[in-house]
Amino acid sequence: MAFTLMFFFAMSALTLSLLPVVAAELRQRFALSASEIGLLTSVFMFAYGGIGIPAGATAARWGGRVLAASAACFVIGSLVFGLSSSMAGFLVGRGLQGLGGGMVVPVCSPVLAHMVAYHRLNRAWGIFGTGWGAGIMLALLIMPSVAGAGGYRAVFLTTAGLGLAVGGAALSQRAIRALPQHPEGATTLRALGRALGAAAVNRRILLLGLFNGAGLAVGVGVLVWTPGFLHIKFGSSESVAAYLTAGLGLTQLVANPLGAASAARRGKLTVILGSLAAMTVATALVPVVPGLWLVFVFVVLAGFFTMTYFAPLFGLVPEVVSRPEHVGPATGFINIVGFAVSLLTPWIFGLLLDTLGSGAAGTGPGGSGGAGRGYVAGYLFLAAFAAAGVAGAVGFRPNKRAEGGTA
Repeated sequence: MAFTLMFFFAMSALTLSLLPVVAAELRQRFALSASEIGLLTSVFMFAYGGIGIPAGATAARWGGRVLAASAACFVIGSLVFGLSSSMAGFLVGRGLQGLGGGMVVPVCSPVLAHMVAYHRLNRAWGIFGTGWGAGIMLALLIMPSVAGAGGYRAVFLTTAGLGLAVGGAALSQRAIRALPQHPEGATTLRALGRALGAAAVNRRILLLGLFNGAGLAVGVGVLVWTPGFLHIKFGSSESVAAYLTAGLGLTQLVANPLGAASAARRGKLTVILGSLAAMTVATALVPVVPGLWLVFVFVVLAGFFTMTYFAPLFGLVPEVVSRPEHVGPATGFINIVGFAVSLLTPWIFGLLLDTLGSGAAGTGPGGSGGAGRGYVAGYLFLAAFAAAGVAGAVGFRPNKRAEGGTA
């Protein structure tokens, strides 16, 4: 079941990562500006973050059946984008894709919590989380060939077909379609509203949201700004940025099961704390270490540690809520807190570059061109998010034990 749900998570990462594959064609054919290309990603992210709480609350009542709506958004959104020739159609398509992606974790969290035995839940999250790296690699290593053969239309029509296949595979499983078993009245609108209110004042839920936001801030920040940093400091080409992105996807693919296995041995909180600490150090060192490949190593390490604590983080949710039916709403709340924490980080990083300077371009792969103070400040700013997570993890206290699943 976790393996099947993993493909839904892969669809989230895949759809998020498609714009770099088709951006050049959209600029050439439709004269879209850089800000319009950026707006297409912003629309996706706003939809992705905004749907978390409604999706989690709905999943508390309907369980994995809500994934039918997620699959529909993937399919319809991809079709709308692929068959459109205007900015309006592109915006609608990206918004629908974002809704589909934003439903996945809040829906799958209660499904896993209710259907997987407690002692196997961490392993299930480790399997599920590998979808993120797999989706990024599919988008950036396979989809460019699809785009070369048939343009952006082929990319998004292929994505629609994948969404249909993933949705059919998941909903064919009885365990995923099963309705959660809760006490009568536990999933009424009033009860779900109380669950959201409880999540909003639950210190441990807020801390999990902070941990989630730290990973999002670092992951998105290094992905967006490191190619420019490598060009400024070392004069690297666009191909280096592509290799960097693919390397991040590969390491994140490996990071999830390793994090889950480590949590089983050493405990969830230990892995979260260690990952945040390592992510802080790796991110802070990116702008100051010498040599392109050493920078590459620390960027990949930072990306790696953003995902090693994914499984233990969401595996902790059943341990910090008072009732099983609160898992879905709490997960949606964690998602939106993480989104809110990390939303402005790429913009603030850019503001630091504008204010403090980005430096002069390097002379080549081994060049000594100086990245300015703006990059140093920007990476330290990202590292500060992870450091805040470390401080929160030190004071985090989960319940002694959560009740297990039913299988």
